[in-house]
Amino acid sequence: MIAKFHKSNGGFAIAACLLAALGLVTLTDAQTGANPATTISEKADVAPHIIATSPKVGATDVDPALKEITVTFDRDMGGGMSWTGGGPDYPKSPEGAKARWRDKRTCVLPVTLQVGHYYRVGINSMSYQNFRGTNGLPVKPSAIYFTTRGASEALQIKTKAPEIVRLNPPNGARDVSPAVTELRVTFNVPMGGGYSWCAAGDDDTNYPKGPEGKRIYWTDDKKTCVLPVELKPGMTYRLSLNTPEYKNFQSAARVPLEPVAYTFKTSDKP
Repeated sequence: MIAKFHKSNGGFAIAACLLAALGLVTLTDAQTGANPATTISEKADVAPHIIATSPKVGATDVDPALKEITVTFDRDMGGGMSWTGGGPDYPKSPEGAKARWRDKRTCVLPVTLQVGHYYRVGINSMSYQNFRGTNGLPVKPSAIYFTTRGASEALQIKTKAPEIVRLNPPNGARDVSPAVTELRVTFNVPMGGGYSWCAAGDDDTNYPKGPEGKRIYWTDDKKTCVLPVELKPGMTYRLSLNTPEYKNFQSAARVPLEPVAYTFKTSDKP
């Protein structure tokens, strides 16, 4: 089933994690190079994971003669599929060729690639989730993105994960004034407008509270995200920017930030 994404600008909150969904979610947790034959317990409450893709996620010198894109999962799958995407970034398939399962764990998408091109292929989406394990649970929406040989630097940049260039207060700061009213994170590239300010682990007691009526926002250049806060004296705060489950801090090209732990301590005096 080849299905197009349906973009949504809705935001949502889960537990203590503040999220803004991009609609086009790219949770790239594929671990290339892993053993496809790895046996994982197929418990009823455990979703499948991607363990390998071809091409590798973020590759920038893919042979345009490549005829197939593949994804391999950590367990036997149910037999359905949702290769998702659309537009010029989605590769065409040869006439008459259809996606198929090579075996119970590896799915194959036949493609016809061009020289010097950027491609992005979704694996499930928020609307289409037919990549499912035999236990019925869907794979988290993910994507394979890459450029073929001869692509310009501008196209290759689209495959790169964003990087944090500044945190305010700084990460690891030990004497932050409780009067600080905002946390700011600045990236090296324009971002897509989503965010995942999350509690560190399952404990949200060290997550800063937000003032009534104040909302998270992005600066005009889309490089800095601002979280309004009300801090207390003598507190150690712990957050995570993105997590393995929630990766809505994404570049404008929809490449997610690798999760970053963020911690600081306020001074004892108000």
